[in-house]
Amino acid sequence: MKFAIIMLSIIFITDIGTCLGVDQLICDTGSTTYHANGQLKACTLKDDFASNGIKCKQYAPISFYETGKLESCVASDFFIYGSIICNQYSQVSFYPSGKLKTCDLSQTIQIDGKTCAQYEPIFLQENGKLKSCSTPH
Repeated sequence: MKFAIIMLSIIFITDIGTCLGVDQLICDTGSTTYHANGQLKACTLKDDFASNGIKCKQYAPISFYETGKLESCVASDFFIYGSIICNQYSQVSFYPSGKLKTCDLSQTIQIDGKTCAQYEPIFLQENGKLKSCSTPH
C-alpha cells in the first residue's frame, strides 16, 4: 500500500504542470472549451490560478496549448519576467516553450537598446529578443 501511494505521488509530482493546467475544475461553469485531444483549451477561471510563475485572475479568460502549458491569461498581480515587469490585470501570453510572448508593461523599460513605454504592450521573440514595443511620447 505504501509503495502504491509513493508511486502515485511521484507520478503526480512529475506531471503536476500538465495535471493542474488541464483540470477543468479551475473553470467557471459553462465556459469551457477543449482541444481535439481532450485537453483543456480555454475557460473563465472560477478562482485565481497560478501557472508558469504567474497568478492568473479570477473570473478572467485563460487558455492552454494542447500540451497543457499556459498560453495566456490576465495577471492578477504584477508578473516579473527577468527585467520585464508586466502590469497587473493585463493579458500575458507565452510561447509553447513557456517563454514570455507579450504583456503590457508596468513601467518604462530599456530593452535591446530601445525604450519601451509604460502601460503599452511589449512583444518578444521566443529567444527573448525584442520584437516590438511602443516608445514613450
